[in-house]
Amino acid sequence: MIIALADTDDQFHKTAVQVAPELHSEKVISDLVVSESVTGVGARLGERAGREVFENLVHDPTVKTIHLNKRLMERSLQTYVKHGARLSFADSVSVRIMYDMRIKEIASFDSDFDGIEGITRIH
Repeated sequence: MIIALADTDDQFHKTAVQVAPELHSEKVISDLVVSESVTGVGARLGERAGREVFENLVHDPTVKTIHLNKRLMERSLQTYVKHGARLSFADSVSVRIMYDMRIKEIASFDSDFDGIEGITRIH
């Protein structure tokens, strides 16, 4: 979702712009999502755009960043194994955070989240 918002040439950009205002006032992401987003936007649009994504995510008071620690990594690995590597490890961390925080919706264009018990993908 973040990359699609930043990249006007992304196939999902228009949908991302429509969906973004409908998201809850507080959003939760992992530091892995920050990393993926900065890297993805930077690769497409240059380091200045990547830095802007970083600044917007890290300094936005409506975005809560969950930091990876050993316990979260170990619990996320269980999620990763449970889904037979269908989810990336970073996606498994997101799912684990969602379960822990009782979050039921994820804003994503990644269909790998479809069919994950207790989670609805909005896009």
